[in-house]
Amino acid sequence: MFSRILVGLDGSDYSLRALDFAIDLAKKYQSQLVLVHVVMRQIYAINPPEAGILAGTAIVRELETEGKTILTQGEEKVKAQGLPVEARLRQGVPAEELLRAAADEKADLMVLGSRGLSQVRAFLLGSVSDKVSHHAKCPTLIIR
Repeated sequence: MFSRILVGLDGSDYSLRALDFAIDLAKKYQSQLVLVHVVMRQIYAINPPEAGILAGTAIVRELETEGKTILTQGEEKVKAQGLPVEARLRQGVPAEELLRAAADEKADLMVLGSRGLSQVRAFLLGSVSDKVSHHAKCPTLIIR
């Protein structure tokens, strides 16, 4: 039924629960998992103008490193279950990038946690899972 399951990972407990659920589904349907972490590029808005572009670049590099760590931990967890897995690090607005990733990866299902790392980010940008569930072309499972 599901051959490719995309899982949005942000390192939160909610996304880790989503990964556990996706692993169970992948075992049942013999699916491949595609793990996606999105680095927000809008982080530049936080930098004071005096900090310059180098400070913004350093922050993005740090966020990319953190994202790679999150993806590596997710990959290890999936591989330990003997399942095929791919990991993708993307940059942009999380909801938009998850939707693009689902289309690019030809995902049959998206699995997301219901809450991410930042309540402030949710307030400013809206809920990622809410936006994705309203605009996804494939079924979306939200794990609480």
